[in-house]
Amino acid sequence: MTRFLRFLALALLAIGAIPAHAQRNEARDRADIHALLMAYGATLDSRDFDGFGKLFGEDGVYVGGGGREAKGAAAGEMMRQVFANNPNGVGEPNFHLFYNEVVTFDGPDRARATSMSLWMVPDQATKRPTPLLAGRYEDELVRKNGKWLFARRVVKSVTNRPPEAK
Repeated sequence: MTRFLRFLALALLAIGAIPAHAQRNEARDRADIHALLMAYGATLDSRDFDGFGKLFGEDGVYVGGGGREAKGAAAGEMMRQVFANNPNGVGEPNFHLFYNEVVTFDGPDRARATSMSLWMVPDQATKRPTPLLAGRYEDELVRKNGKWLFARRVVKSVTNRPPEAK
């Protein structure tokens, strides 16, 4: 049956029964989603909080560390306040490193992603980049008007504990 469905889909594509705009290009979608995930860090690292808020669209939800939640452009304002308060007292420049990105598709315009990051800050004494925070991201993504956005991004802190004393 699966073979038949593949054959049918290819036949419909060949005769033009499926319009070009409805055909999914997974490689392009993955590249666009990767760009969205990288824009998250780039906007924070450059303190572009308005740009950060636009990554979520009007109804996208951002759940930051500590469970703070904001919607749409308010996500940018929330992060503006977090950086202004600078609770960790970190210096600049600081930046994100991202890794272990996994994307799965739930349909032509919906996807999920998980990824990890390290937030690098200058060491007070040496001024060398040093990891301060490690995080895990759990994302629900949606394509609106041809652009991938966060429908929901949840940031979870990852803490490395020292080994237990014996």
